[in-house]
Amino acid sequence: MIKKKIDPVITLSAFADEISPNLQTQMDFLAAEGIYHMDLRLIGGENVIKLTDEEIIEIKEQLDARGFKAASIATYIGAIGINDGFTPQLKDLTRAIQLAKYFGTPYIRIFSFLIPKGEDYYKYRDEVLRRLQALTLIAEQEGVILVIDNDTPFYVNNGERARDILGTINSPNLRLAFDPANFIQSLVFPMKDAYPLVEPYISYIHMKDARVNTGEVVPAGEGDAEIRKLLAALKEKQYSGFISIEPKGRAGVADPDFFIAAAKALKTLLNEAGIKYQHTVPPACPMPMIPPDYLKDWIPLASLDQMAETEYDVLIVGTGAGGGAALWRLCEQWQEKGKRIGIIERGGLVLPTQARNLPTMDNDRLNRLFYSVSQSIPGSLPEYSTGRQLFALGGRTLFWNMISPRMDLSQIAKWPVSLEEMDVYYHIAEQVMNVSRNYSQGSSMTEILLGHLHQLGFPEAMGVPIAADLQSRIYAKRDTDVFFSSIVFLAQALNRRPFDLAVRARAVQVLTDNGKAIGVQVMSPDKKTYNLKAKHVVLSASTFETPRLLLHSGIQGRAIGHYLTNHSSIRATGKISRNEFPDILGTLGILLPGTSSRNYQIQLRGPDTYDWHQTYQKIRLLDELAILFLGYGKVESRFENKITLDPNRMDEYGVPEIRIHFSYSETDQAVIRQTMEAINQISSDLGIPLIYRDGMQAICLMPPGDLHHDSGTCRMGDDPLTSATNRYGQIHGVSGLYVADNSVLPSVGTANVTLTTVALAIRTADYINSQE
Repeated sequence: MIKKKIDPVITLSAFADEISPNLQTQMDFLAAEGIYHMDLRLIGGENVIKLTDEEIIEIKEQLDARGFKAASIATYIGAIGINDGFTPQLKDLTRAIQLAKYFGTPYIRIFSFLIPKGEDYYKYRDEVLRRLQALTLIAEQEGVILVIDNDTPFYVNNGERARDILGTINSPNLRLAFDPANFIQSLVFPMKDAYPLVEPYISYIHMKDARVNTGEVVPAGEGDAEIRKLLAALKEKQYSGFISIEPKGRAGVADPDFFIAAAKALKTLLNEAGIKYQHTVPPACPMPMIPPDYLKDWIPLASLDQMAETEYDVLIVGTGAGGGAALWRLCEQWQEKGKRIGIIERGGLVLPTQARNLPTMDNDRLNRLFYSVSQSIPGSLPEYSTGRQLFALGGRTLFWNMISPRMDLSQIAKWPVSLEEMDVYYHIAEQVMNVSRNYSQGSSMTEILLGHLHQLGFPEAMGVPIAADLQSRIYAKRDTDVFFSSIVFLAQALNRRPFDLAVRARAVQVLTDNGKAIGVQVMSPDKKTYNLKAKHVVLSASTFETPRLLLHSGIQGRAIGHYLTNHSSIRATGKISRNEFPDILGTLGILLPGTSSRNYQIQLRGPDTYDWHQTYQKIRLLDELAILFLGYGKVESRFENKITLDPNRMDEYGVPEIRIHFSYSETDQAVIRQTMEAINQISSDLGIPLIYRDGMQAICLMPPGDLHHDSGTCRMGDDPLTSATNRYGQIHGVSGLYVADNSVLPSVGTANVTLTTVALAIRTADYINSQE
C-alpha cells in the first residue's frame, strides 16, 4: 500500500526585534503580515532572560492581549568563548527554562561557543561536546528542546561538525536550527554540503538568504543560500514546524522595511513550492478573568500581611512530611488551647491530593507531571546530577511511593532516641498514615513469590508496608484519600482547630535574639519582605533548603549542611511466565528489608503496581510479565558529603544557591556490589531472568540523587561537633529553633525514610508542647 504524502503546514515566526525595540510596534508589523508567533530575543534592547519577573509578566500580558505566542526563547547561551567560564551559562539556562515554560514553548535557541580566531576548530571539539552535553542533560530533565544556531563564528558552522556534535550527543532535546544564510556566510553551501548531513537533526528553521561573494543578507530567494531547494526538501521531509524570519540576523538593528520585504519574499517562495503556512490568525477572544486565588476554595489561606500582625506560638516552615506531621500533632494536642499556629510554604497549590488518587493518572502521566512541576537542584551537577526539588503544598509527598517500613533496630540503637520511644512514635505515625501490609494481599504474584523467598531462606521477606487507607467508607470519614500525602495531615489538622497557612512565601532568614529564635523573615513573590514572629520555629523545608536557610541566617554549627546521605539505588528488570500465576494476578509488592548483617533492602514490584514505569494493555493476555527489582544500599554518613553556599550565585530572593558535594565511599561501593550480586542471585533462584530494556543494562546503578531519600544535613545527636540538633530536633545553641524533616535523621540504614521522618516530627511537636 502506497502511503499518501501529507502536505506540511508551516508556522511562521519572526525575530521581531529587527523590526523595532518596542513590543507593540513589533506586534503591529507582525499582525499586518498575519504572523502571530515570535522568537523572543530582545525587548527594549535587552535579552529576555535578563529581564525582571515584573517585566516578563507585563510582556506576557501584552502578547496575550493581542493573541501572540512565543515560538522560542532566543538566548545567547553558548555565544561566549570556549575558554570563558561555563558556570554562568547554567544559570542562564535555568532562567531560559523558566521563561520557556511560562511562555509555553519547548524551544530555546543556543550557540556552540566561539573558537579562538585562527585556531583549529577540532582542537576544541571535546570541550564543546562536554558543555553541550551538560546543557542537554538539564534540557532532558526539564523537558525543553535546545536548538543550536549554526551561526558563522561558532563551532557548529558546517555540516560535518554539526553532524558530529548532534550525532554524538544523540538527544531529542538537542536539535539544529537550520539557517541557510549562516552556512553561506561560512562558505558552506547549505543544501549540498550541510543539509544531507544534518537533516535528521533539524527541528527549526531560521530563514534568511545571503550572497556568497559578499556575505550580504538579502530577502529569501535573492541570494545563494539555495532557499528553493531547502523548501522543496522540507516539503519532501513533510516538515511541520516553525520557519522563523530572521531578516538580517543582526539582533536589535531595527529595519521594518527590510522585514516586510523578507516576509513577503518568503511567502512568495512558500506559495511557489506549494507549502501551506498558517494565515492570519485573529486576536484571541477575551476570556473571563479567573482570580489568581481561585484555588483557595479547597483550603483556607492567609496573607503574609495578616500573618505579620500575629505572634505565633509555633511557626512551621514547609508543608511536606515533617512539617505536615508537626502541624497535625500540634493541632491535635492544642484543640482546646488558645495557641496560635502558622505554617508557610514556598511553593503554591499544585494538587489537593496524592497524585495517585487522581483517576486520570497513570504512571507515565504521573512521571511527566512530577518533572513538569519539580525542578533540578541548582548546584547539583555533576556529583548529584538527578536530584530534584518540589516546592508545593504537600511537597514531595504528592508523588512519593508510600512504601513505609520502620528503620532497622540495629540502626536506631545508635541514635540518641531510645528504641522504646521510637516504637511509640512509629505506632502513632503508622496509625495516622494508615500504613498497612495488606495492599497486595490476595495477589497470586505476591503470595507465590513471597512463598518462594521464604523457602530460599528469607523468612523476613514481607508484603510492602504501604501508606494507604484500605478501609471502607461506611462511616463517611472526611479524609477520603486512599494514598497518603501531607495534604491528609493538613486536612486532619484543619478539622481539629484553625491555623494560618500562607503559600508562595519564601523563608529567607531565621530571626534570632540572644540565642533564641524569635521568627522568620519571609518574602512574597513580588519581593516584599515580612517578619513573622514566633516563640518556636520549626524548619521542615527539606534536606537541602533547611541547612541552606540556617547557613544563610548565620546560625553556626559544625555539622549543619554536612553528613548528606542517600541510599544507593540499583534497578533491574526480569521476566516471568504468566502461567506461574494461575489465579488473580493482583499487585506485586514484596520487601526484603535490610538487617544488621545485610546493608541493603530489595523490593520486587510488578506491572500493575502503583509506581510501575510501564503501562500494559490487556495484561491478562500477556505471555510474560515484567518484574522490577529495586535495591537500596546503605550509604555511610560522612562529614565530607555536604551542601555549601555558593557566594557567587544568588537566587531571585538574594539567597546564595547551594553546591552539593557527594560521593560514594569504598564501603558504599562494596554495598553496591553486594546489592547487585544479591539481585542477580535472587532473580536466578526465583527463575526470573534479568532482561535488557530499551537498550539499558539488565541491572544498573542509578545516578546519585535519583532516589529521593536524601537526609542527614541537620542530623540529631548529643555532640554538637557531629550533629546539628539535640535529641528533640532543637538546633544546638538556639532555643526555640527546631528541625523536622529528612535532614534531622542521624543515618538512613536501608529503609525508606518518610515514616521515620514523620515519627520524629510528631515527637518534636510533643516536646514543643511540653515546653509551653
